Amino acid sequence: MGLVVCRYDVRIDSGGPGKWRGVVGQILEFEVLRDGGRVLSRGMERLRFPAYGVGGGKPGAKMRSILNIGRADEKELTKFDQLEVNAGDTVTFLMGGGGGYGDPFERDPERVRSDVEMGFVSREAARSDYGVVIGNGGGLDGTATKRLRARRAKDNIHTDFDFGPEREAWERVFDDATMSDLNRRLYALPKSVRHATRRRVIERAAPNLPKAGLGSLADALADADAARARLREAILAELG
Repeated sequence: MGLVVCRYDVRIDSGGPGKWRGVVGQILEFEVLRDGGRVLSRGMERLRFPAYGVGGGKPGAKMRSILNIGRADEKELTKFDQLEVNAGDTVTFLMGGGGGYGDPFERDPERVRSDVEMGFVSREAARSDYGVVIGNGGGLDGTATKRLRARRAKDNIHTDFDFGPEREAWERVFDDATMSDLNRRLYALPKSVRHATRRRVIERAAPNLPKAGLGSLADALADADAARARLREAILAELG
């Protein structure tokens, strides 16, 4: 096959925190042994928007793909169909995790301890995300856990959906009403030009939008008012 698998493991802290934790993603890393290779990839989802949390649960981790991780020529990759590689290159896929369901501080502390033992959740995340303290020997510190959980402010709990900062930033600009209006206008055009017109509108509204996986969408849309104004101008300019 011309490659060797270097790592195949679970991705720690990738599952969204919740009373019922989101499923953890996987890590797949391999080294290429011959020049002139191509990596074919399909279905690289969740590079920009993570799986969302529900009922107090938190989003899972986004997917990442990295060429030559940990080296001077390390490169974060976006979605691709084919990637040209040569001998010595490594490709690392960090799969996204599922969203959590329910308040993480209501997860059974013993289950959290087991998650840490299994390598699904780090000791640091157990404390910060679940309010569970794991002792140096790996056992549950019940007293410290009760004390930590009692200090958490209940009014900061999401009750519906937690889509994560990227999607929340997107929807502050591209809200349902505006996008419904845009789609109505696009449907009046011939099918052959709808996609290109929509793309031009989005690019004019968010000219510095990074490719999925290569930057922060939340940073690019930090000035939501200005982006919304550009969006309205773009719709009128392109579609009247």
